[in-house]
Amino acid sequence: MLLGACALIGSLASTAVHAEARINIPAKVCDVTAYGADGERQQIQLNTAPIQQAIDDCAAAGGGTVLFPAGHYLTDPLFVKSNIRLQLDKGAILIASSTESSYRPSAENKSSEGGNGWLPFISVTNAKNVAISGEGTIDGQGAVWWERWRQNVRDNPAKRRSTDRPRLIYITNSQNVLIEGVTITNSPSFHVVLRNSEDVDITRTRIISPAFAPHTDAIDPMDSRRVRITHNFIDNNDDHVAIKAEKADPRFPEGVTHDIYIAYNTIKGGRGISIGSESSGGISKVVVEHNSFEGSMYGLRIKSPRGKAGKVTDVVYRDTKMVNVGVPIVFTGYYKGAPEEPEALAKALSDGSFVVGDQIYPPDTDPALPFDEYKTPHFSNITVSKLVSTGSSKAAGYIVGVPEALMSNVVFDDVKIEAQKGLLVRNATITGKKLQIKARQGEALILQKDGVVKK
Repeated sequence: MLLGACALIGSLASTAVHAEARINIPAKVCDVTAYGADGERQQIQLNTAPIQQAIDDCAAAGGGTVLFPAGHYLTDPLFVKSNIRLQLDKGAILIASSTESSYRPSAENKSSEGGNGWLPFISVTNAKNVAISGEGTIDGQGAVWWERWRQNVRDNPAKRRSTDRPRLIYITNSQNVLIEGVTITNSPSFHVVLRNSEDVDITRTRIISPAFAPHTDAIDPMDSRRVRITHNFIDNNDDHVAIKAEKADPRFPEGVTHDIYIAYNTIKGGRGISIGSESSGGISKVVVEHNSFEGSMYGLRIKSPRGKAGKVTDVVYRDTKMVNVGVPIVFTGYYKGAPEEPEALAKALSDGSFVVGDQIYPPDTDPALPFDEYKTPHFSNITVSKLVSTGSSKAAGYIVGVPEALMSNVVFDDVKIEAQKGLLVRNATITGKKLQIKARQGEALILQKDGVVKK
């Protein structure tokens, strides 16, 4: 199967290009049941050895499809190699075991470790021409891990924001990867993570976790390029997409993360299509268009704080529909968790700071700090066009730059938002063309220090 195209999006020649995932899997088929994998519904025994053997044999033969017929396959972490397709037929469920020791890396698989001391459930490491497809399901059995997290937070509240758990699918140092059609659910933490990878398509999937499942980002492209995220259904607890760039690399003057295309997705619960929080390596050429949101906590977000931030530029949000989204737009150079204890929170708010969700913002008297190219949030050339948001939003949005690097060339064109409160603008200049904010309480535009809205 050959998939992929490389084309400029609309007339935005300076913005983003489609990913170019060219998938061509050899005809060989390795059926996991022929290797002894047991897909019976009351599965007790692990299928790790026969499934990994099917992957290894197919790879040794030059590649092919590792087939999962309908059934329930319980397994420890798996390692996918070049020229392999994992094909999950309708009714096939690949179930992650929850034995902690199985997710600790050894000397021989350390390269697949997910950046946090844990092996992911499915690793694609240093590979090319890989697909995960079909109508089946990948189930991370996250409930065990979520309760482990809760107990850790009970013992130490400082661990509340920790993601000390395995990822579900982790793609690192890889090229030409396709994830298509499958349902991906109940990850211990983030569902799909890309790190230093290129030409990746994630399309027509369903990524689902309960609203109470902590830190279950759907798709996180990190230090990656030419990524397409299209036609997916996402309903989760945390970021729907979190685009990140951890460290600058001279090989990528446009930024270590660029050319990201996110379109035609149906978005439910969760915390938005986001850039950040890490952006020190630079992020550019992002197009987010034709997406619909309903009932999410946030809609469109850029959220990089001092110390972890860098240049974010050439970002286009276009043709977005939102219903009952808590806060449709948040572009901010502040991203700091509010104190958990009531007394500490009250003290933090005493200087005029305020809280949005679980994040705290300083007052507009916050002083400028020295500018640092790889630490200071500096955002520019951001366009939001043809956005309509209706329903029970708490606030239209927050556009809050830092005083040492004001947001520049932010354009709102044909944007209509109704909300309880208006749009707050600080340390940023916005050009509003057909910008309509309908606030049920207070002013439509709340201008703080160095906040400017031009027509």
